[in-house]
Amino acid sequence: MAAETQRKTGGKRERTRAALIAATLDVVAVKGFAGASLDAIAARAGMTRGAIYSNFAGRGELLLAAMGAKGLTLSPVYTPGAPLRVQLRAMADALVEALPRARGEAKFLAEFQLYALADPDLRNDLARGYATAFGQMADHLVQHHRAELALPPRQLAVILQSLAMGLVCQYLLTPEEVTENVIIAAVEAMADGVVRPAVAP
Repeated sequence: MAAETQRKTGGKRERTRAALIAATLDVVAVKGFAGASLDAIAARAGMTRGAIYSNFAGRGELLLAAMGAKGLTLSPVYTPGAPLRVQLRAMADALVEALPRARGEAKFLAEFQLYALADPDLRNDLARGYATAFGQMADHLVQHHRAELALPPRQLAVILQSLAMGLVCQYLLTPEEVTENVIIAAVEAMADGVVRPAVAP
């Protein structure tokens, strides 16, 4: 019975979070990020500010969750046990697949980046999120590809994120130039510098 109650509570919490995120996206669409106050978001969701603070650490975390809900993160299909070069190619393929979605959200992405640069609190929240992601990726690289790395794993994590973000930004400006071939060539060229050559047995 307790487990069933816990599942129901968890479900309600997830529904509340989803409603707050949807309300945030609605408010941002009308008022922009600067105008997306907690009061406006709570009113749109039919909730109180307290409901926001019960589910998110603050406005920054809520805005980041709304950004994440756009489904613009990469979801590479990695092959267990495959060499790092193969995994990097999977990242390139995922990036190619994500670009059309990014194009449909170009205005939202640009406004988010500009607002994050102008808002110190949101930028700090974003930086902490990236720091955590870089650490997790570095740990994964050490665990699965230590012998293949030609530079520190955290540096590679930062490079991968920067390369992906740069390609997305350039694609939004010049989609006819950032083709699938360009993306694959960029990732392969980067791999040449960060993956140690295989040693013959």
